[in-house]
Amino acid sequence: MPHARSRALAAALALTIPAAVHAASDYPTNVCVAKKLAAAATACRAIVKSDKAQKRSIPKLAKVWRKAERKATKAGVDCAETTATASELAAAIGSATGAFTGVLDGASGSCRKGVRNAAAKACAALLAAESKLVAAPDEDGDRSALGATRTQALADLGSALSTLAGKGCVPTGDVPALTEHVADKAILALEVSPKVPTAWTRVDPPASVMYDGKELQPICAHGTPYAYWVRRGTVNKLLVYYEGGGACFDQLTCGNPVYDSSVEDDDDPGLYTTGLGDVMNPANPFRDWNAVFVSYCTGDIHWGDATVTYGTGAGAVTINHRGAVNARVVEKWAREHFVEPDEVFVSGSSAGAYGAISGSTFLMEKVYRASQFNVVGDAGNGVVTNAFVQTQLLGWGIENNLPRWIPALDVPDLRSLDIADLWTAIANFYPRNRFAQYTSAFDGGNGSQTFFYNVMVNVADITKWLNWWEQSCDWNAKMRTLAQDTAARAPNYRYYIGAGDRHTIWGSNKIYTDTKGGVPPFVDWIQAMRAGSSAWTNVECTDCSLLPEDSNPGMPPFNPDGSVSCPAP
Repeated sequence: MPHARSRALAAALALTIPAAVHAASDYPTNVCVAKKLAAAATACRAIVKSDKAQKRSIPKLAKVWRKAERKATKAGVDCAETTATASELAAAIGSATGAFTGVLDGASGSCRKGVRNAAAKACAALLAAESKLVAAPDEDGDRSALGATRTQALADLGSALSTLAGKGCVPTGDVPALTEHVADKAILALEVSPKVPTAWTRVDPPASVMYDGKELQPICAHGTPYAYWVRRGTVNKLLVYYEGGGACFDQLTCGNPVYDSSVEDDDDPGLYTTGLGDVMNPANPFRDWNAVFVSYCTGDIHWGDATVTYGTGAGAVTINHRGAVNARVVEKWAREHFVEPDEVFVSGSSAGAYGAISGSTFLMEKVYRASQFNVVGDAGNGVVTNAFVQTQLLGWGIENNLPRWIPALDVPDLRSLDIADLWTAIANFYPRNRFAQYTSAFDGGNGSQTFFYNVMVNVADITKWLNWWEQSCDWNAKMRTLAQDTAARAPNYRYYIGAGDRHTIWGSNKIYTDTKGGVPPFVDWIQAMRAGSSAWTNVECTDCSLLPEDSNPGMPPFNPDGSVSCPAP
């Protein structure tokens, strides 16, 4: 899924996504969907009890829909776009309820009535509990109350079925599972917008977007329009992926093509069908998920909030560093189409790795307060020069949007922080969620992490920019120190250092196969992370030499046989 032109800027010290005015609990979309879920609970009780109730339920649901949608429209969101219509919702419940017919074939009328009445009560309880969560997710952040209510509803259903069994009424199928299916189908219809296509689809936002009382103007570096991509899956889970594409920070870097400055058709993630971009691969854990692709075209690792002119005279270059603004526009769309996911996985490659850690913080704090988060940065490990930190980092305007609700980041001077401080502060502030970074040991090539580190080392001498291999050993040592430092300070953080020099892994099939140097396949490591299992450990290759498919520059420290000769520390 990463863009073919994706390049890394190994620079990252602070967060850029500003806090929203509304918490998730009072965001207009949540308010609207919660009301629809409550009405769906009543409808589910009626429809499960009697097939004839489906048609009668539609006018009642429609009345709730109209009222909730009018209120949402006044608050600036389109709740009709978020959910199935009243008719579609009633049809979804009715269709799922049809399965009861098969498990009650041959049963007496009183038996059928008893089973369906018990299931109807449970379905109503399940949907009412979901309505409560959506209305106030910050009151049940770990979903324990929701889980307890669901467990009790199904236990009550089991007790009712046991009583009926004592009277000779024994369904031939799993009634509790069928009941959960009915409720979950209704939840999916109301929390995952059916208006979103199942194929990757480009979204071109308007030039001005109102969000949380602010006017946002999405734009690319040189003033061209911004756009992003979205896709609907089949489960209530959300993948948020931040695209890579280099960065610039002075007249030379901003005046040369070391960053992507526009959104083009070839940014379309649907064009990439390898690695985790392959939604047809059964080994891909995200193949059925809803997804949002945050495009990148601002040269600021998704962090910027400033328009900057570098240099003077004919050689001056003006850049719209508005990556944070663009990300906010995408996030507004996401929360109004994917309302309360069970799980959110945030990632990004290269420059997008920094977007992932910054964007995840806003999503965790203000948007999806009751979702389990896993955050993985792919090839954005934050090795930078001191000169960049002291003289260029703040030029993107990142200090305008620092999340000062995290005490460790509420500092007077961002230049006192490094990437380990950033990941540590965020991971410790959100201990229920999990955080990780991936890199190859010698991440190299034009546009790679060592490339941008080398540019920073030789920023004034463009003739040396392409000699990325000269910084490979220094970059590797600093990268390992930062990763180990973060892991030592944050118990819910892990790192994965694979062999070779490939830049980014997200779009490579090595994600399923690479075990060189004793590392597990990266996809298995991600699954262990999601499960919170003991298999999710810090990983580092014991043999970190180049893989056959890697590009060997043939220059020290890279040897003809692919081995790497770095001086002993």
